[in-house]
Amino acid sequence: MSEFRKVITKPGELIDFETVFEENPWLRTGVPSKKGTVERVDYETSVYEDGKTYAKYCYVYLPYGYDPEDKEKKYNVLYYQHGNTCEPSIFSIGGNKPMLDMLFDSGENEPCLIVSITYYMDPMGDAGERLITGMVPAGDGGWPEIKGNYYREVVESIIPAVESKYNTYLTDPSDAGIKASRDHRAFTGYSRGGAMTWRMIHHAFEYFRWFGPMSCSTRGDKKRGEKMTEEEVIEYVTGPAKAHPELPFFIYATNGGKEDIAEMTAQMKYLTKEPCFSYGTDPVKNNIYYSVSDYYHTDFLVPYYYWNSLKVLFKGI
Repeated sequence: MSEFRKVITKPGELIDFETVFEENPWLRTGVPSKKGTVERVDYETSVYEDGKTYAKYCYVYLPYGYDPEDKEKKYNVLYYQHGNTCEPSIFSIGGNKPMLDMLFDSGENEPCLIVSITYYMDPMGDAGERLITGMVPAGDGGWPEIKGNYYREVVESIIPAVESKYNTYLTDPSDAGIKASRDHRAFTGYSRGGAMTWRMIHHAFEYFRWFGPMSCSTRGDKKRGEKMTEEEVIEYVTGPAKAHPELPFFIYATNGGKEDIAEMTAQMKYLTKEPCFSYGTDPVKNNIYYSVSDYYHTDFLVPYYYWNSLKVLFKGI
């Protein structure tokens, strides 16, 4: 294999501080020698305060070597929320799944469970309209008839269903137990899923230590199309860290080039100057970083961003 291409954005070129993105072309073209497996986990959730119980599912990627009988070997868990119009099978079924295998095939990244989840209430049944506009019932605040309680679905329904089934660091599925195991849990998302990641930072900071918003700025809890002021963004993102100074965290944000989300770069410029943040890739002494590629906007590029963020996420614990 050829050397990976490191793209170092010079200060002032796209942002006013250094950012490094490492491109790994083998994620798409390589043939993994160590192949993981994917399982579907079904669960129910009733967190939307409408008197209804929703039957939903997610996909769990189990890396090569995962042995359900080996209870001594514990795995960190990365949750992936897809973007608009997509659904949780994007890297779980079919031709894109080897991209996850290639993340760990070389041994440079420590294997973890990758859980593909969805804010859509019926992603298969709503496929006709979802694939066109994405405007079908969803719990992330993007559908007026459903309260934006998706962060509660993740914490109260998905985490217990997944992490109690597999060899993870969760030993007690109660609220206190989920908080106690936050060091071994990451929430990431792309585009609309990236917006959800910023919401998880705000609403579920005590349950996750690691966050990876990709190609999306935050709009907080505002409705679609509403803008936030710089002061509102700072308060929204830094509030949880200020409220819980005893809890370590890391935000590894990523974005594409000039054709991607310019507003994200603008927000990162002023967020990283806040005193509660330390910029860099050493999670022992830093807690925020921004990696910029020259890619266009599509969920299919998510593994390329993971190749970079997984060199930081879950480290130093």
